[in-house]
Amino acid sequence: MLHFEPINSDNILKTAEYFKYKISRTADYTIGAMYMWRNHFDTQYAIFEDMIMYKVKFMGRTSFTLPAGSGSIDRAMEALKAYCRENNIPLWFCTVPEEAVSILVDKYKGIVPGEPNRDFADYLYLAEDLAEMAGRRYSGQRNHINRFKKLYPDYKYEKITQANINRVIEFLTEYQKDFKKTSKLAKEELFRAIELMDYFNKFNLVGGFIEVEGKIVAMSVGEIINDTLYCHIEKADRNYHGSYQMIVKEFAKNNVTDEVKYINREDDAGDEGLRTSKLSYHPYKLLNKYCVLVPVD
Repeated sequence: MLHFEPINSDNILKTAEYFKYKISRTADYTIGAMYMWRNHFDTQYAIFEDMIMYKVKFMGRTSFTLPAGSGSIDRAMEALKAYCRENNIPLWFCTVPEEAVSILVDKYKGIVPGEPNRDFADYLYLAEDLAEMAGRRYSGQRNHINRFKKLYPDYKYEKITQANINRVIEFLTEYQKDFKKTSKLAKEELFRAIELMDYFNKFNLVGGFIEVEGKIVAMSVGEIINDTLYCHIEKADRNYHGSYQMIVKEFAKNNVTDEVKYINREDDAGDEGLRTSKLSYHPYKLLNKYCVLVPVD
């Protein structure tokens, strides 16, 4: 019988060892995203014969993520079926990436994936696009960036380190005081963003901030897995025109390497303003995620 235990700041590092086996570039198997939303989704994990699987509360029902690791997916699936039979629950898989849907469809004839929920689709960009913002389609972003540079010619971009991380936390704390969005999800995201900063080094995150006359006006934090840079936190002071466009470009430029080909800026959670903003940066692809019901008999 599988034994699931809640994610915490210690055991998440053990689970992260399996992230290298992920077959998609979705943000669900990342330390930052998983830790920030562990309470919201009641995230728990189990390891079975070198395969990891997560149990979550998703869209009001107990669901699982597709097993990942160096072991046998067939053995892991049988273990999940036995768990569901023992607990008298259906075997729902959630946030299944497109690359994995075919695995389930081919293995279990007759199952039909549900329609992907647009609110949960991740925005995937070509790393070079965001680092350079070249060409006509990025003229709007460049206009904001050029105005920022003209208004604040002495701005600096700094990488987040142990020496300056408290300043970043102070910026986020002040940002929280002036936060205008009223949705419970948006408030939760900001609260968890501040919490995540306490584990910046422990979780091997990367990040940076933009400073104007000694004051932080924008920051971003993420992590790199395989060929993708994941952006978990992105905040800016709108009183500084172009600060959001600047942090998007600088964060990309300072973290893109020959190995990093893509940037995942995660989903928009159905926020129309966020959706408009993320679309304006011309994603390479929207990474849809599916819910799939697998028979347990």
